[in-house]
Amino acid sequence: METTMILKNESLWNRIWQFSLDAPDADFPFSKKLAKEENWTLEFTKRAIEEYKKFIYLCCILPKGASPSEIVDKVWHMHLIYTQNYWEEFCPNILQRKLHHHPSKGGSTEKEKHQNWFADTLENYREIFQQEAPAEIWNAQKEKPKAKSWLKRMAVFSPLLVLLLLYSCTEGDGFMGLMVIAVVFVIIFIFGVIGAIVGDSNASDFHKQDKRNNDAGGSCSGGGSSCGGGGCGGGCGGCGGCGG
Repeated sequence: METTMILKNESLWNRIWQFSLDAPDADFPFSKKLAKEENWTLEFTKRAIEEYKKFIYLCCILPKGASPSEIVDKVWHMHLIYTQNYWEEFCPNILQRKLHHHPSKGGSTEKEKHQNWFADTLENYREIFQQEAPAEIWNAQKEKPKAKSWLKRMAVFSPLLVLLLLYSCTEGDGFMGLMVIAVVFVIIFIFGVIGAIVGDSNASDFHKQDKRNNDAGGSCSGGGSSCGGGGCGGGCGGCGGCGG
């Protein structure tokens, strides 16, 4: 690995980093299945798996564990589906401890707690790996400001308004020209309102889905400890700390 790290458990890190999630004899291995399920490129999938391994390492060395991004959590969930690989190889041989994923208790208090937890995870990531967490893997999707969306809609119709204004000054009487502009402006306004309503509806659906993810998200525990988790930067799970 090229990254300069502050290794707190070099043996553990080497075991995690060198562990391959792809079975050597599989025609359709873990990485390809993950890429297909999430509609990712193989290159992006490779980077996501690498960040998943970093997350697992943070889980095991930080006293309070770590909280993954939405992308990292997707890798974790897929790995959990490979039950034999996860429970009979990865946990006992690589981590040398159990690492569970529990459902969240849900609610605003849990959400706020795990947002803070996620922020702490990014700080610890920066300290341990001596670099910023890759934005394409760790940053949550943000809603675009509505004002900019409205301005973009108006910008599309601005050339038409200019042409109509020129028409009103050169053709017919001024009153008729102004009436034409008024009618067109009302039509544009109606389309703009409809677009804003649709945009708000889509944003609302996104936030509802994000809330469901937060409420259904998991946490992990290891070494006999347990932490009710769920919800972080991208509506995902967390790790309550593995000890070690």
